[in-house]
Amino acid sequence: MKSQFKLATLLLLTTYNVHARDVILVENQGGIEQGQLLIKILQEKFNIPRKLITYKNINNECAKESDAIMQLCLKNDGEMEIVKMNKFVIENSLRVFLETEE
Repeated sequence: MKSQFKLATLLLLTTYNVHARDVILVENQGGIEQGQLLIKILQEKFNIPRKLITYKNINNECAKESDAIMQLCLKNDGEMEIVKMNKFVIENSLRVFLETEE
């Protein structure tokens, strides 16, 4: 039952991502290695599917306005800033990826 719910949530979020907005937007001002490490952490530690993560290398400031559910800015110095986070959506939808299979 839990895996069916997980699959339904994944399909819903993936469809939502394709037709409306980014689920997780990562903007990287730093090096490529730092960006790859952040993506790896999101995928392996938080079990977030790669399809839900939009990754952009940027040379200037991170966008202040975004429709993403969660927007992360990886600075030149390696610090990560959470620019935007819709806590309700994160707690009620993405937490399913944190739950382990029984």
